[in-house]
Amino acid sequence: MAATNGTLILKGVSGKTYSVDLYIPDAVATQVTMNGSGLAASTSNAFWVPPEPCFIKDISAVGAPTAVGAIFQQDGADVTNQCIRWANQANSLATRPAFAIPIKAGVQLGMKQF
Repeated sequence: MAATNGTLILKGVSGKTYSVDLYIPDAVATQVTMNGSGLAASTSNAFWVPPEPCFIKDISAVGAPTAVGAIFQQDGADVTNQCIRWANQANSLATRPAFAIPIKAGVQLGMKQF
């Protein structure tokens, strides 16, 4: 396939919704880059810092890269049992799984592809 873009949706404990744009490279063992204030590109940061405790509610991707999925990371460490498969996260699927993955305020939230 090819590199694609996506969106990460988080809900803060205050009730605010955060939309983070994703750039999803077309290779395994790569970091998904993120931008909370505009279009994510290959040169964007490999993390986003939530300003308050949040829950990841949804992630959608326009296409599926060569990598089959990604694992969430906090401050560079893998979050055990918190991974996704890109095939299940296609933005055309009305049946994308719903999430409630807790994320602490101030951590560097990232994603590493596998």
